[in-house]
Amino acid sequence: MQNDRLLRACLGLALCLTPSARAETKIGFRQLGSTKPIVVQRGKKSTILIHSNFTLDNAYAIFFDRPGIKVKFLETKPIDAPRRGRGRLGFPFRFECDVPADQELGIYEIRVATKQAVSSVTHLMLTEYPVVAEAKKQNGTVATAQDVPIPVAIAGACERSEDVDCYQISGKAGQEMTFQVYAQRATQAVHSMQSGNGAYLMDPILTLYSPNGQVMAQNDNFIGGDSFIAFRLPETGRYVLEVRDARYIGNDKYVYCVEISDRPFAHAVFPMAVERGSSAEVEIIGHALNGLQKSTVESAGTDKLGWKKIRIETSAGDTNPVPVLVSEYPQVVVSAQHDSIETALPLSLPVGVNGRFTKPDQMHYFAFDAKKDKFYLFEVISNQRGLPLDSVLEIYDAKGKRLAEVDDGLQTKDTKHYFKAPANGKFFVSLRDLHDRGGERFLYHLRAEPSAPDFELHGEYYYAQIAPGTRMMWFARINRLNGFDGPVEVHIEDLPKGVTLTPATIPAGMNHCALILSAAPDAKVGASLVRVCGKAMIDGSDGKDREIVRYGRVTCELQTQGGGQARWPIKTQLVGVTEPLDLLNVEATPKQITLDPGKKAEITVRIERNKDFKESVTLEMAFTYFSNKLGQQLPPGVTVQGSGQVRLAGKVLEGKIVLQASDKPLPVQKLPIAVIARVPITFSITTNYASNPILLTVPATK
Repeated sequence: MQNDRLLRACLGLALCLTPSARAETKIGFRQLGSTKPIVVQRGKKSTILIHSNFTLDNAYAIFFDRPGIKVKFLETKPIDAPRRGRGRLGFPFRFECDVPADQELGIYEIRVATKQAVSSVTHLMLTEYPVVAEAKKQNGTVATAQDVPIPVAIAGACERSEDVDCYQISGKAGQEMTFQVYAQRATQAVHSMQSGNGAYLMDPILTLYSPNGQVMAQNDNFIGGDSFIAFRLPETGRYVLEVRDARYIGNDKYVYCVEISDRPFAHAVFPMAVERGSSAEVEIIGHALNGLQKSTVESAGTDKLGWKKIRIETSAGDTNPVPVLVSEYPQVVVSAQHDSIETALPLSLPVGVNGRFTKPDQMHYFAFDAKKDKFYLFEVISNQRGLPLDSVLEIYDAKGKRLAEVDDGLQTKDTKHYFKAPANGKFFVSLRDLHDRGGERFLYHLRAEPSAPDFELHGEYYYAQIAPGTRMMWFARINRLNGFDGPVEVHIEDLPKGVTLTPATIPAGMNHCALILSAAPDAKVGASLVRVCGKAMIDGSDGKDREIVRYGRVTCELQTQGGGQARWPIKTQLVGVTEPLDLLNVEATPKQITLDPGKKAEITVRIERNKDFKESVTLEMAFTYFSNKLGQQLPPGVTVQGSGQVRLAGKVLEGKIVLQASDKPLPVQKLPIAVIARVPITFSITTNYASNPILLTVPATK
């Protein structure tokens, strides 16, 4: 069943199963490169090329992070696509996208499932403007600029070093134009974007030239590394927009979209949030608004909580969609006068605070009452909405002593802090920009609320490919918050038919566990987007236990320069049932182990190879990358001893893992664990198979 909360779409991809051009050995996930063109117009059918470092033959489904788009695989003959070297774009595969006229605009994640594997992430952007492709002829100078209409979405690429692309428009005196490039935002989760010169993503810069060739405007790094120009044309004539990398670096993976328009444009509204069931008058921060400064945002009682995108109606037409938060809390606006502890704005928690720093060197202060040993959450949203604020949050006691200073969150410049009050009384919160900047776009929303024992769910669960009758393993870990020390049940929603999860619980005293997935022997080839979630019971404020559910934060693997790895947050998790893989079975015995404190236990592991697979296999109990343990499953006090046989090469099919318990290990009862059998695909990438579950019991120390 489709899960609406997941916003997933297995999107009508025509079944096109062709014989493989060449049998694979060492089967790895499909490493997708950039999409060309990177942008398509909604309401149209368009052909796109998805590049991959392994073949996409026998692709049968494509997934987006939001439903609606229909896709057809256009290749009718096998395409041999052996992996190219690092830094290469990969081989193109044709797909037809049919985008509904009312499809939400923006950048989408794409995942592909084939009969043999599932893929990493690439992107596709949807625009409301007509799409024009960069011409193949020379367009590298003002004199040779390519003519384009307005409004337009230009699909181009900065393909080589010193590549410069120029586009010419016809403008009128007084016309308000906006020029926006999507480059980093349209490639940020692509597995391999590195180039041979040490760079990773494109760093685009826009330059606007007047009809006589003078520089009229230039911008670099407006939203992240992407650039934006708003400009009122001083005279009628032909204007040229230049697009290039700020470092004059080029790579055929450096695709971009430039939107050029004279339509009303909005960056944001202020206040940024409205309480559910109410309305709010908001100021519009934007361009070409035809004199409109304010509008009213309505929030019907049936509106769902969270961020939604709205258009602002002006006399010159509607703006682009802008984000507004629908909150369950009352909303207040802080002004410049609340710039010290003495003038702090009193807050009654829970509440949402809307603020902005219109000038440099501004600070805002808030006062709240707290009770000893109680927890309070303060979370800033700004940078995540494409705004430039790099927030710093500080907390002071009634005497002005600073108790906490918080800067960046997890892969964001927005701050998030759980504060435990050391005493009853009044406390103060301050907010500022790290670099003391200000301007019309330095907006923020601060969520302030009482908190309670809680947890965050993280882990390694980016993708999984499982052949019928086999198993693989993901890893979950939790960040315990506000004194929470209870067990957490971990579940996976919307698994493909025939795939099951061994019941998994992170017990008290542990922060991680294995997620062992098994495909039934009769499972059919198929895939679905899934979600990992954790459930726990906590004490409620009324003395009654209540269940909390937290969904896992998902990150993808990025292959950086020199074969290193980095992680980037994404929205999708993909599980696919495939044809038989390199390993047909990984069997571990015994299936139950009782490991007394200070003792050892031996696990015998036997693998069954596909007849064409001859490479070595490594047995492990943790998911490691060099010395980093990215995923763990053993309880504290239980380790792997180095005396086992963990490398299975040649005709060796059997190995051993030896577990060692310390004198005071964490006691556990029938904790599901499994042995990982890792097959290296590249220097930094492996396909991870799993044995049958083993139930581990560690008795309490006597």
